[in-house]
Amino acid sequence: MALELRTLRGFVAVCTAGSISRAAERLHIAQPALSLQMKSLEEEFGAALFERTPRGVVATAAGEMLLAHANDILRRVEAAYEDIRTAIKQPQGRVAVGLPQSLAKLLTVPLVKEVCAEWPGIDLQIIEQSTGYIPQGLLTGHLDIGMTFGGAPDPGLRAERVLEERLLLVGAPGELSAHGRNGIDSAVSVPFSRLVDYPLILPAGLHGLRSLIDRFSASRDTELHVIAEVNAIPELIALAAAGAGCTILSHASVQEEWQGGLISCARIAEEEFTRQVYLCRAAILPASLAVTTVWQRLLAITGRLVAGGQWPVRCFHAGGLGVGL
Repeated sequence: MALELRTLRGFVAVCTAGSISRAAERLHIAQPALSLQMKSLEEEFGAALFERTPRGVVATAAGEMLLAHANDILRRVEAAYEDIRTAIKQPQGRVAVGLPQSLAKLLTVPLVKEVCAEWPGIDLQIIEQSTGYIPQGLLTGHLDIGMTFGGAPDPGLRAERVLEERLLLVGAPGELSAHGRNGIDSAVSVPFSRLVDYPLILPAGLHGLRSLIDRFSASRDTELHVIAEVNAIPELIALAAAGAGCTILSHASVQEEWQGGLISCARIAEEEFTRQVYLCRAAILPASLAVTTVWQRLLAITGRLVAGGQWPVRCFHAGGLGVGL
């Protein structure tokens, strides 16, 4: 069996586009030629790789399996090319970074500015995603680096615990504390048991933050008063600012609004009520020089934000440090 890289790239493009015609446009080749490649690929494997629908095509179970292998193969080939191209230590190539919404607010601007200024050969892509989708993106090769929350990440990932992030009760202006210009320590402190006194608007059950809140609530035998569930952070902040209810978010999510007086915040008293942040990449895929460069810069930017007080955390672990703040 002889698979051509061109055919694998065409297969990935069709899976991504959901349409042979759209994939052909993106690859700048004729649709009949791409259709013939896909037909030949199915004949070679002896299995249907696509299910045809009125709207285009979707990968079958066999197609999904091949897609994972194709992404792995193409990433390895790309890494091999880059290793040769970067023999003079100039990082080049694509680096796709998956960031949850709250962390993207803090990290996107400094990361893009610094990488573009120092390493113009890096094609940096910032992809804002729900943290639940980031591990799968790393495992399939769609992402090179990702930041996730919660417990131990997938065993197929190389993960470095970066920090433990403080969580805040967030409400309308004047309800909890004054604006946050004097830092997180200026906010009032509320015991977790007192949260039952506040009508809460929280993310839905499968959201990572909601899972953390529910586990902590169960461990304290505390039943919170949840009046609504909303998964989008901007909407949670807007609802709290409008006085519709309070919510629970990280400082990274709300620092701009808090400093601007749009919301008020209270520290939750229990020291152990924190969210762990991990920096991850796929363990089985080789890390190019460009990926390693962006990884190290992400750690450096995170360290600067923590040291400068822009990202108040309980502990900072990156680079082997364990500094309590």
